[in-house]
Amino acid sequence: MLDNVDHATKVYRPGTDLYLVEKCTDTFVDACLRDEAGRLLLMSVYGRDTAIRELQAKIQLGPTHQEGLGEIVLKPAEDVGSRTPARVTIGNAKDLDKITGRLPTCVYGNLTHMWLFNPVLKSPQKGADVAWVVQALSSVTHIEERTHELRARIWAAVTHLASIPLLPHWRDPVIRALSQHDMLLTMGERGNEQVHPLLSAPIGNFAVCKVQLDQQRLASVVTDLVRRGRLTLEPPAPVAEIVPLALEHTTQATTALPPALEMA
Repeated sequence: MLDNVDHATKVYRPGTDLYLVEKCTDTFVDACLRDEAGRLLLMSVYGRDTAIRELQAKIQLGPTHQEGLGEIVLKPAEDVGSRTPARVTIGNAKDLDKITGRLPTCVYGNLTHMWLFNPVLKSPQKGADVAWVVQALSSVTHIEERTHELRARIWAAVTHLASIPLLPHWRDPVIRALSQHDMLLTMGERGNEQVHPLLSAPIGNFAVCKVQLDQQRLASVVTDLVRRGRLTLEPPAPVAEIVPLALEHTTQATTALPPALEMA
């Protein structure tokens, strides 16, 4: 989840791949997050002030108006690689919020940067048992750090929503089980063929996960893991490195040579 969208805008670095907003002249998108049904979660848009205002107006008018938008089509600004146009369903425009700011004057003139987002990203929906976890991958260099931080955020969301107590050292097996039971979805990966055949990939350097808990199923999954010994009351003891006895004798023999051999 985004703890604070204002904080996210400070640490975010614009992507190098730009998309043009179809039917809106001179508006560029460098990041867009969608849910599993392709609905808009967050979009980072650049353009002149008049162009940004025009886009806002068309979104507010909606699909029933001739000049309105019910869907945004993002076309690659440059024909590079295998990038194809992406479609974003707006949904209910009243559910969206925005943050805007002006960029320093550059060769392109005065540009406005707008973050258009659904507030569900900011905090878990306790009543619906849903939370979104978003991580800007450009802020974490190493893959190990990236994986650890993402799992930590997912686990924080799970423990916040879960109606049953979960011990900290249960994190990894429970997260794996949630993914297997479609209670943890990663945008851009294949999901359940009957429920979510292909989850909407994020545009930009982001990892986006949706935690959607079924409390009864979660309790059943945790109970099963406990019965199978996968979850224990105490953290598993660290595995000590065991040196085979034969190897130990060999090591001692090579490090303590007989005096006669040393003199030779």
